[in-house]
Amino acid sequence: MRAGVENLLFNCMEAKQGDSIIIIAEPDEDYFSPSLANNIATLACSYSLNTRIVISRFIEDATVLPKEISSVLDDADHILFLARIGDQVRFTELSGRSTKTMCYAQDEQSFMTPFCSADYRFFVAFKNMVNASLWNEKKITISCPAGTHLEGVAPRNSGDKENGEVTIKRFPLNVFQPIPTATFSGTLAISKWLCPTGSRFYKPDHVLINSVVHAQVDNGRIIDLDGNDSEVKKVRDHYNTVSERYSIDRDIIHSWHAGIHPQNGYSGLAIDNLARWSGSGFGNPRYLHFHSCGNYAPGEICISVFDPTISVDNIDLWRSGELLIARTPAALELMTDYPGMQQLFNQPNRDFGLGDC
Repeated sequence: MRAGVENLLFNCMEAKQGDSIIIIAEPDEDYFSPSLANNIATLACSYSLNTRIVISRFIEDATVLPKEISSVLDDADHILFLARIGDQVRFTELSGRSTKTMCYAQDEQSFMTPFCSADYRFFVAFKNMVNASLWNEKKITISCPAGTHLEGVAPRNSGDKENGEVTIKRFPLNVFQPIPTATFSGTLAISKWLCPTGSRFYKPDHVLINSVVHAQVDNGRIIDLDGNDSEVKKVRDHYNTVSERYSIDRDIIHSWHAGIHPQNGYSGLAIDNLARWSGSGFGNPRYLHFHSCGNYAPGEICISVFDPTISVDNIDLWRSGELLIARTPAALELMTDYPGMQQLFNQPNRDFGLGDC
């Protein structure tokens, strides 16, 4: 695990010898590995980092941080979330002097792969490059083999916090800044499942879809659903249940983004635990997802698009889940500063829980 943890501590969190770290962990053993916090703490201590673990209870709706977390935000130089609550508050400004980082690697096995050891600093630069390629009134087309075809225009300014950028660091960094969907219209294919976004945790948190349901989208709103009657009913019922529970806009699709980390795999099958999968495997370039149900990022229902093609001003930057933007001269030049990075993009991990690699 050492290379992955070093990347987390020093390249991402920017910890220095003598700094203090508090790891926020949760007691639920079905999401993060129950030994992961202790193993990271042990390695952190070996680098003379003053590290302790705080256990925080799991909360369905984390609009307010529990006292065991809020009371320690000034007690350390760095806060590391190995708990879903870090994901839940990723769009919220948190107080306290500490840096805040959410970890999306859920177990020791992930820390032993290039998903965690690939230099975080490269992905910061790469993400900024991808943002620049997508924003600033570019015409974007999204399509997929299941029948998605959406067209829209990205806003001018990606630096506006209202446009859905997170307020805490993400490790590993595996997606670009969400693109608002307000100008996008066309057909969105809903296949395999609807799953949670990591904002709130409710039951049932997912719906399995046995055939493709096509959502007709007009300027970021679902205006109709087409498909098998029973499957359409599943989708409608799920949206009705979630929107009524939280009194939110049912039909809005707030924003979308796709994966940029070629080594973002998932060792199990998504279908076995969709909440866990949706909180870890979303950075694979074969995956694009929409934040829907709620006029805010990330919404409450995630719409999955698999093996997307994303065209910007008629140039494919993703094609059938392949990250073509990583082959551009600008990306290749960026990789020269990070030995071995190009190989990670040339040999991407296409297995991220679908069982079809």
